[in-house]
Amino acid sequence: MGFYQEFGDHGDPSVSAPSLRDAVRTAGEWDEDRIVAYLESSREIYSVMGAERDVITGDAWIPGAGSLVTDGTWLWPVELAHYVRRYHIALPAEFVAHIRGNDYAGPGPVLSHERALEIFNEHFGRDA
Repeated sequence: MGFYQEFGDHGDPSVSAPSLRDAVRTAGEWDEDRIVAYLESSREIYSVMGAERDVITGDAWIPGAGSLVTDGTWLWPVELAHYVRRYHIALPAEFVAHIRGNDYAGPGPVLSHERALEIFNEHFGRDA
């Protein structure tokens, strides 16, 4: 979830990624701050050193862009929080309902190392 053409080589290569620019909105969800906090509080399972420029305006650097985050159910790139906060990117309704259903509380330490590794292997394969 949250993988866009502009992010480069993320996600399943057999699936055509949507354009981030098409997801930009003038206003966010009524609880956007809490949604962003959830995105930022979930567990990073793949870390990339460095930063990438904002692909829409190029005027900001996003630390850790390319890293992947999970809540144990969904997987998204760490830079998604930046785009939701700044451009009110539309998220899938199922994901927003999932966040609200969890009362905006990310998994924190509840997500075991084993489950995080399982999600990583599902995404990258066991040989990664």
